[in-house]
Amino acid sequence: MNKFRVLSGLVLLSSLLFTVTGCSGGNETKKAEKKENTAQTSKVDLSVEGGSFIIPDGGKVDDETGFLALEIKVKNKSKDKLDVSSNDFALYDEDGKKVSSEHVYDSNDNFKVMSSESLSEDKSFTEPLVFEVKKDAEYELHYKPTYYSDDEKDEGVELKLNTKKYTDETKAVQALMSQYVTKVFYGSDEVKDEDKKAAGKLELANDVDQESKTFKEEAINALKDSFSNYEPSTAELEKVITQIQNTNAEKGKVTYTFKEFFPESAVIYVRPEMVLLDDVDTKAITEKFVEENKGKYTDYTSVRRDAEKYLLQELPAKINETPVNTDENMNGEGYQVKLEKKDGKWEINSANESRNYYFKSMKETFRGGLND
Repeated sequence: MNKFRVLSGLVLLSSLLFTVTGCSGGNETKKAEKKENTAQTSKVDLSVEGGSFIIPDGGKVDDETGFLALEIKVKNKSKDKLDVSSNDFALYDEDGKKVSSEHVYDSNDNFKVMSSESLSEDKSFTEPLVFEVKKDAEYELHYKPTYYSDDEKDEGVELKLNTKKYTDETKAVQALMSQYVTKVFYGSDEVKDEDKKAAGKLELANDVDQESKTFKEEAINALKDSFSNYEPSTAELEKVITQIQNTNAEKGKVTYTFKEFFPESAVIYVRPEMVLLDDVDTKAITEKFVEENKGKYTDYTSVRRDAEKYLLQELPAKINETPVNTDENMNGEGYQVKLEKKDGKWEINSANESRNYYFKSMKETFRGGLND
C-alpha cells in the first residue's frame, strides 16, 4: 500500500511565498450416546468416539450440508492380525445411497484421515473419517473388512448415526474473529449481541486488551512518520487514529468466510471495507489552507510546517466524510488469518513476523492504510 501522503497541491502552497509575513449435556447423556455409537462382532469392536463438522480447503458448505469428521475407533478382538483401511467404511443415507469418505487435510498437515492400519490381538486405533452429509439426518456407518474369507460369518458392522448430534463450531469461531476486530481494531468493548450469542462459551486465547493498546500505538507512530515538517503531539495523532477507528466501526464492513476449518485449527478470510487515508480529500484541505492564508508567508519551510499542522487538525472531519473502500492489493476473498485451538480456546495468530504477512497487511488496512 502506498505511503500516506500528508500534503497534496504543493503548487498551491507556493503561492503563499514572498508576500506578507504572518503566524502559524450431562454424564448420563454422554453414556447413552457412547452406547448408541458402539457395535461389535466376535472379532471387532467399532465405535464412534466423537465428531464435528469441518470445512476442507475448497469445500462448499451451507446451513444444511457440511463435512462431518467422525472419530472412529476399531479394536481387534480376534487372535489374527487385522488390516483396516478407509476403504472398508461407507456411510449410507436414509434412501440407501452410499456416501464415500473424503480425502482431506489441513494446511499444517496436522489433521490426517484414516489410511490403513494393522492391528494385532486386543489392539485398537482411533482415527477420523470425513463424509459430506446433511446436518440433520439419519445415517448408517458400515464397516466391512476386506480381509474376511467367504465362509466367515461376521462380515461387517453397522452403526446408526444422527448428524444433528455433532457440533459445528464454524459460526462460533467466526464470531470470535468478529469480536477480535471489534476490540482490537476498533478499540471498542461494544461487541455485537449476535457475536456474543454465536460464540457461546468459546473464548479467545489472545490478550485483546494488550493487542488493542499495541495496535493503537503502532498506528500513532505510523501516522507520525507521515509528517516531515510539523512535529505533531501524541494527542493530535491519537485524535486522528481514534476517528479512523470510530468511523470504521460505524460504517465499515467486514466479510468472513472460511478457507478451511478443522477441530484444532482454521484459516479464515477477513475482507474489510474501511476508510483509507489515501482516499481522504487532502487536496481540499490544502486548498482551504491556501485560501485562508494568502499573503501571510515569506518562507517555504513555515508554509509546509503550518500546512501539515492544518491538515492534521482537519483530518478527523474529512475521515468521517470519506467512503469505505478495499485495499487494491488485497486478494478478492480477503486476508488469510490463521487460528489454532489451545487448551479449549481459539488463538488468532497475530504475531508480528515476516511469514504472517497477511495479518500485517490486514492491520494496515484497519488503520487506514498506514504502513509500519
